[in-house]
Amino acid sequence: MQNNPNALSSFQPLEEWSDPGFEDCFLPTCAKTYGLVIQNSTYIFNYGAGLYSFFNNYDSGCITTTNCQQYVVSIKGSEAIYLFGLNTVAVQTLVEVDGVSLVPEGANVNTFCRTVALFEYP
Repeated sequence: MQNNPNALSSFQPLEEWSDPGFEDCFLPTCAKTYGLVIQNSTYIFNYGAGLYSFFNNYDSGCITTTNCQQYVVSIKGSEAIYLFGLNTVAVQTLVEVDGVSLVPEGANVNTFCRTVALFEYP
């Protein structure tokens, strides 16, 4: 997803739909659309996901520095979450749980993608 315009410029977040408000965003690569949001859920299984972010303002230069997007998966108020084969490109944090970054891209290098074979929470 592009960050120009950012996720808040076209639509205002609706609290009743649990839209992300991006209150904790301080970087321009943060207020972008999440690839996956899991909220107030239990026993969620995802088998194979490719969540890619190749551009910033239609420029692919952020691929080499892996900073096209800050976050791509958000988990809030949930348990028994199982993500198998999560693959991303140019995302700094693959998974955040309750606002805490748990899966950094640097620890999950796998050729072109960043890959997590299995993410279990908790």
